[in-house]
Amino acid sequence: MTTAREMIKVVTVTGADDSVRPDELIPIVERYPFVEFGILLSKKQQGGNRFPSRDWLEELYLLWRDKKFILSGHLCGKWVRDLCLGEPSFFEDFGYTWEMFERFQLNFHAEPHSIDCDKLCKILRERFDSKSIIFQMDGVNEGAYHSLVARWGVYVFPLFDRSGGAGLVPKAWPKQHSVAAYCGYAGGLAPANLQKEMGRISEVADGPIWIDAETLLRSEDNTVFQTETVYRFLEVARPWVISR
Repeated sequence: MTTAREMIKVVTVTGADDSVRPDELIPIVERYPFVEFGILLSKKQQGGNRFPSRDWLEELYLLWRDKKFILSGHLCGKWVRDLCLGEPSFFEDFGYTWEMFERFQLNFHAEPHSIDCDKLCKILRERFDSKSIIFQMDGVNEGAYHSLVARWGVYVFPLFDRSGGAGLVPKAWPKQHSVAAYCGYAGGLAPANLQKEMGRISEVADGPIWIDAETLLRSEDNTVFQTETVYRFLEVARPWVISR
């Protein structure tokens, strides 16, 4: 068995939705302060599986304002498509609660996106100035990431994720970019395989990194965000987390 070594800064648990109460997340934060809850955001799908409703988000915002735990907003659908073209529809539609997110992730789901790097760069600088940006490296849209970093000088963090939300572990984990000391790994991670997969990731990354799990933390029918599975996942991850 691979011996754990400290290389993870944050463990992102994605997909909390209306199947759990927002206040059920607080005991998880208290036991595992390195957890970040990734909240999927879609104008069309909000209120469905994995995508919390507006009322749920309002309640989460009130809890965050009091407890200040780590949240990231994962933009999907029209909001990310518009953002890639420099359109601020997310801010116009979403309202003030966007401030609770420390990081924003651009979810492409392995679909080709029209990306105007100049306009995207401009809106990232103007609207997300104090926020970190995660760019999903899905095997399709990497060219825009390299343009943002090299040509436009915008620093975004790559998340290596080719699973497209299908919960599939890749045959090989990508090597950590030398230009991005901090990067993320996602795809099919679960309590049962995390120790093994961290061994594989440690062969291609020196850290610091973050990991992200979603699909295999839910019920088999995708209707329930399973907090008991989240606890088990975070317990397996704990030995790999960098001491604070």
